[in-house]
Amino acid sequence: MQPIRTDRLVLREPRVDDAGAVFVFRGDPQVQRYNDEPLRTLQETEAFIEYLLAEAAAGLRRHFALEVGGTVVGLMGLHSWQPRHRRAELGYDIAKEHWGRGYGTEAGRAVLAFGFTAMRLHRIHARTIADNDRSVHLLQSLGFTREGTLRESSLEDDGRFHDSALFGLLRSEWATAR
Repeated sequence: MQPIRTDRLVLREPRVDDAGAVFVFRGDPQVQRYNDEPLRTLQETEAFIEYLLAEAAAGLRRHFALEVGGTVVGLMGLHSWQPRHRRAELGYDIAKEHWGRGYGTEAGRAVLAFGFTAMRLHRIHARTIADNDRSVHLLQSLGFTREGTLRESSLEDDGRFHDSALFGLLRSEWATAR
């Protein structure tokens, strides 16, 4: 997979030697609050990256390390890829010291373009905890439409069940909006 360059980012395939940088955000409980359990060790982070690479090799996902000035500050990708149905799910993590700088939007536009052109997707969907305002805002800024709610579908660290918001973007909507 060839790297994708945007104004400020290089999106490239993650490497096991990125584990130290990836652990910064995948091991951070605040970043992972609405996501998976935080990774606990560098070894777990290496195994996580190996998993991403194995899934990519099996044709199940395309994942990108987001590089700023040679440092990995996040991951973004299309997983749960179903080529027959031409759909996949967008997922992302960005280190909290880089929140609010527009990297998610910039990377998201590039990943959507990759998905709708190189992967020939018809639909990209995303799921987020409904009260994760940053994630909801990112998806809306990328042109996604909120399609529904899964009520009390996620048990979070506060001990409460939270709703999940479902978002979708069709190729025709993406083509019109860009």
